[in-house]
Amino acid sequence: MKDLVKTSDSVIASLCREVDGIRHRSSSLLEAMAKCNDENLFCRLKKEFQQLSNRRSRLLEIAKAMQFKGFDDKLSIEFLIEISSRPIDMRTCWPYEKKSGFISHNS
Repeated sequence: MKDLVKTSDSVIASLCREVDGIRHRSSSLLEAMAKCNDENLFCRLKKEFQQLSNRRSRLLEIAKAMQFKGFDDKLSIEFLIEISSRPIDMRTCWPYEKKSGFISHNS
């Protein structure tokens, strides 16, 4: 039974690292989208951002299912739920508007 707990802890830690990686990549994508002047590239960046957002939502569902099933490591699961629930900061894109395929840098 002790090995099961270690495996569970390892899985939770791995999911936490994945969420952290998603947040970092999402931040990079938002910065790139804010500076992008190519419509095709902007669409690819936006698509990748959406895929990461969907994966983050799925990880939150997994964490809540683990909590519901009563996994022993409650604190780690709560932490995973917390970091999976945090919104990705959208402020880096607010000053920009998409017009005719390009980004307008209006304030």
